[in-house]
This record gives sequence, structure tokens and C-alpha cells, in this order.
Amino acid sequence: MLIKKTLLVSLVLAAAAVILAACPAQPAPDVNLAVQTALAQTRVAEENVAQAVAATLTASAPTTTADQAQATNTAPAATEASTTDTPPTVDAPTSTPIPTSTPTPTPIRIEINPPPTPTPIRIAISPVDGDDGNDFLRGSFDSNNGRNILLPGFDQAAVGNEPTFRDFINFRVEVFDTRAGLYDGAGIQDVAFKIVADDGNGDTVWEKTEVNAPYCVFGGDAPDCAPAIDLRSSAQWPNPFAGRINNNVYLAEIDITPENGDATQWRWRFFIDSPALVEDGPPDTARINQIWEADGRYFVDFDTFGFTPQLPGQHVHFFWNNVSPDQAGVPGSGPWQLYPASAGGINTSPFTMFTVDQRPPLATAICILVANSDHSVNQGTGNCVDVP
Repeated sequence: MLIKKTLLVSLVLAAAAVILAACPAQPAPDVNLAVQTALAQTRVAEENVAQAVAATLTASAPTTTADQAQATNTAPAATEASTTDTPPTVDAPTSTPIPTSTPTPTPIRIEINPPPTPTPIRIAISPVDGDDGNDFLRGSFDSNNGRNILLPGFDQAAVGNEPTFRDFINFRVEVFDTRAGLYDGAGIQDVAFKIVADDGNGDTVWEKTEVNAPYCVFGGDAPDCAPAIDLRSSAQWPNPFAGRINNNVYLAEIDITPENGDATQWRWRFFIDSPALVEDGPPDTARINQIWEADGRYFVDFDTFGFTPQLPGQHVHFFWNNVSPDQAGVPGSGPWQLYPASAGGINTSPFTMFTVDQRPPLATAICILVANSDHSVNQGTGNCVDVP
């Protein structure tokens, strides 16, 4: 500022001196015009000085990268300011696309098969014979004071007074000492099985001792005591006996020894009557295999060999053992019973025409003989079996 003022004063004084020196005798010049001219020249000089100073400052102070960036960044601001009055641009509304129907995917069917429900084990019961008064050792069934044989795989309706095995043989006992617990094996030391032929000979065919429940006659750890002995082929008793199994009546003697207290024995009679085990007899003979009682009637299981009973023709005579064999047909006095009873009548086993009430006082067995068409009998062609 001081430079500007000094320059202005100098220019004014110089202009006045020129005027006075040039025309001393002429009229006085227009001072205002001279001053205005000087001021205009002064402004031009000031502008030139200002430009020179600015150029000098620019040259002496190099522009930094940050300043350049700031200058660059500030440029759009001026542009934005200049376009403030420009109305905002409104975008045209975008048309909403019409949704297309997407096909619903077919659901995948996954079949979930639950595990099969185990088939309940069929178990029938059969009471043992006798009672030694030891009520501490028993099973969970109330029948017969808990003294029963269990028959896995059998329906109760199929078990009569004379239990009979035809296709398979298997059984077990459930027993516990009520003083030790009410579950199979509680307080029991061991159970010993012994099977003997109950045909008068008393041959032992099987023995086994079980120390853990379930107590199965032929062994096994499952409630069904599998596997059972298959009687539908040439069956044998298991080792170490390994003898042939025959159709017969048998007695199971079962000795139960508790951990404390007195032992007891259960006795159970049963039959084996398998068609596969039948030994053919001589031709034109007959044989009673077993007899049992049901509903006041005797059931006589029998076989004939080499012929089929029929009338007229070859047939059989049944009679009580209080009748002599030579009196069991013509010309004997009997009595006897024809079988079949008439032409075309039933001729299959079992024979069921004798009732308990018809049993003669001295009779203990039922007998059979082969008879001819004239009702005479052939001696030695049959046998007798005691009634229960």
C-alpha cells in the first residue's frame, strides 16, 4: 500500500510541473482532467504491479500435491453453485415386470419304513404233576400255584391234558425263590433236566443242567429257547446222547435247587407223535401210538400199515383189555368196536368212540387188531396202550 501511495503522489507532481513549464504565458490548464488522467494511469500501473507481484509469489512458492488436489476438488463446487437453479431431473418410473408363474416342483416322496414290530412270542403253559408243598419256588403264572412248564411257540388252545409234540419239541421252566425276588432266576442256583421214556423201560434220553435264566431244556439264552428240535425229519436227541427220537410217552424230571433252602422236583409227562418218526410196521398190521382224554372221551392215535380201514373189506377192531384177543372178533363174544363203524364212515385217526363212562371196571388199556371182511381178527396184528 505504501508503494502505491508514493507512486500516486509522484505522478501528480510530475504532471503539474509539466503544465507549468510548457505554457507559462497561456491560460491555466484543466487540473481535474490532468488528475483523472493520472489516476487512470496509476490504476494501470497498479494492475501491472499487482500482476508482477502475483507472478513473483507464484514462482517463489511451488504448488504442493495437496494444493493441486484441493484446487481440483473445489472446481466442481463452483459448477454445482452455478447449477443450483437447474430443476432436478426426475427419472421416469420403471415399469414393474409382470411376474410369471413358476411351476411348483413335484415333491419328492421319501418312504420311511419303520422297523418291523417284533412278533410277540407265543408261550403256552402246562401244569406239572404233584406238589411237594414247597411254595417258595414257583413262576409268575398263577395257575397250579405257579408250578408250570412253558411251551414257546405253542398256542394255549393246542395244549391239552396230554401235551404232544409233533413238528418241534422245546420247553422251559420259569422259576424263582419268592424270598429272593419275583423275577425268573431270582434266588435259583440251578435247574437240572432229565427226560426218560415213560413206556415201562425208563431209558434216559436226555440230561442237562442250566445255571442261568431262562432255563431251557435244550439250552439257549432267549425266551423262546431257540433253536427247537425239528421232529419232521430223522430227529435225534442232542449230544452227548445222540439217540434216535421215537414217538413215545416221556417223563421230564426237573430238579430245582435254590441258593438257600430246600430243593424241589417238578415232574411233567408229555408225548412225541410225529408222522415223520413213525416206523412202518409189517404189512396188514395196526398200532396204537398214544391215548389221551378230553371232555370225557378217549382219543386213540393209531396207524395202519399196508391197508386203509374200510367196510366192507379189511378194517380194525378196538376193544378193552379185559377182553381176550381171541374173543375180539368172530366167532368170539367180544365186545369190540368196528372201525370204521359203517360203510363209508370215518376211518382216520384218532379213534374217539370210547368214553370214560364206558370203561369197564377191570379195564386199564385199549387194544387194536386187524379184522377181515367177515369180522374175524388176525392175532398178533395189533397192540394195547394204557389209558390215562
